[in-house]
Amino acid sequence: MFSFGAPQVPSSAVSPLPKDDKNITGKFDPTALERGAKALKMLDSSPNAQKAFELTKMQEITRQQEIQKEIQQMHLRQTELGAQRARVEGDEKRKLMAQQQEQDRITAQYKAKLEAEAYQKKLQDQRRQNEEWLQQQHQQFLRQEEARKKTEMEILNMRKAQIREEKALERENIKARVQEEGRVRIEQERKNFDVHLKMMKERAIEERQTKLESLHVTFSSLGSAFSSLLADKQRLTAGVTSLTALALGIYGARAGTRVAGRVLERRLGKPPLVRETSRWTLMGGVRNIFTASPFRNAPPPISNIVLDNTLHQRLTWTTNSLVNAKKNGTPFRNLLLYGPPGTGKTLFAKTVAKSSGLDFAIMTGGDVGPLREDAPNEINKLFQWSKKTKRGLILFIDEADAFLRQGRSSSDGMSENMRNALSAFLYHTGTESKEFCLILATNERQVLDRAVLDRMDEQYEFGLPKLDERRRMVALFMRQYVFAPGKGGRSIEVDDRINEEFFNRVAERTEGFSGRQLSKMCISMQSAVFGSGAKTLTLDLAEMIVDWHIKEHLKDKAAIEGGCAQQPTD
Repeated sequence: MFSFGAPQVPSSAVSPLPKDDKNITGKFDPTALERGAKALKMLDSSPNAQKAFELTKMQEITRQQEIQKEIQQMHLRQTELGAQRARVEGDEKRKLMAQQQEQDRITAQYKAKLEAEAYQKKLQDQRRQNEEWLQQQHQQFLRQEEARKKTEMEILNMRKAQIREEKALERENIKARVQEEGRVRIEQERKNFDVHLKMMKERAIEERQTKLESLHVTFSSLGSAFSSLLADKQRLTAGVTSLTALALGIYGARAGTRVAGRVLERRLGKPPLVRETSRWTLMGGVRNIFTASPFRNAPPPISNIVLDNTLHQRLTWTTNSLVNAKKNGTPFRNLLLYGPPGTGKTLFAKTVAKSSGLDFAIMTGGDVGPLREDAPNEINKLFQWSKKTKRGLILFIDEADAFLRQGRSSSDGMSENMRNALSAFLYHTGTESKEFCLILATNERQVLDRAVLDRMDEQYEFGLPKLDERRRMVALFMRQYVFAPGKGGRSIEVDDRINEEFFNRVAERTEGFSGRQLSKMCISMQSAVFGSGAKTLTLDLAEMIVDWHIKEHLKDKAAIEGGCAQQPTD
């Protein structure tokens, strides 16, 4: 660019001045200034001076615009850098916040874990304290009982000693009194011996004379009566006839009473083997007049019995076909229910028997053995009685393996009486029947006689309940025995933590339990509350009872397995 200031003089044109501190003016060469002034004059006198100035001005404006544009670009770049910096700072803040939140979450989780561990430790300490308290209460109760028994024993011993002393004194007094009375009486008897001897002789003579006269009168009367009877044949015939009629009447009345009793028993009674029946009987009808309805303890409906879904469906179909068999005139089907104890076999059979609308009779196989030689006759009476119902009858035999087991082929395996009872049973169940249905229940299917199994149309295995079934059973039994009010209207207050979650935990921990064991566990909770005098079933108490029952179950299981392991193998 051009500038119109003082002309620039090259440094080479100015000679360096020697340094002289004393010469303040120095040695200045004005030739350079002269040449500059001359050049300016020549430029001003040039005809292109104005154009050169305009060109220089335009170049200066262009340069300023470029500088302004660069300034704007720099401002724009600064703005972009600021936005980028703000975006980076925002990202950093978000990352920092995310890291802070993650750290807070980790801290909260750790804090929650510590609180949970502290709570579990608190629960364990509380449970241990409760167990120690219960143990202390038990020990205190034992000590009190021991002290009470000791005190009662001391009091009893004192009373015994006192009674012994009193009895000894009384014996001494009686002995002394008797001795004194005997001595006095002996002395008096000695004094009156002659008088007594004379009186005894006179009394003996008088009694002898009286007896002789009585015998004489009696035999005289009998002789005269017999003589007159022999003389009068009509009176003799009437007497013999009367005596014969009297004897026949007595023996006929005895035989008729026996026959009438058997007829009444057969028509109005029930066989001795039947423990419970819906058929009307004379004794049962009289008993029902003075008691409540015989079906006051009605079983739950089949839909409320907790069973495996597949088994429940099969049993429902079989029950419906059993109920409709009498209506359709088809033979009844015999059922066999087997499985471990406490799995609902007896409950289901009684429920079907009592809710089917048919007559039912319930007996147990253990009642057959004590009958001994009368067992076959009673079995015959049972089946004859079963065939005389008009509505059809369901005969339920519980614990059937007690007399229907294998062993007929071996004299050592079964007694003669039981073999005869089994033969009588097989005789009456050899063909299909339209009069009665047979339901057998047993814990050991493999011990039943092959002929008995052959007579069963349907066989159902009742296994141990699974997790879902145990959960439903626990909820059902807790509502029945704990949540429901008692007989006197007394209710149990239940901890809020004893809920569905508690039922699930109990069901998971009680694997291998039967329905009866779960029922007994819930009854134990009820008994623990009533027995302790408390009104509330706490979670710790319920957990403790569950632990006790699990320990007992494991002990029983180990004992059974140990017994099986000790049995000799062939």
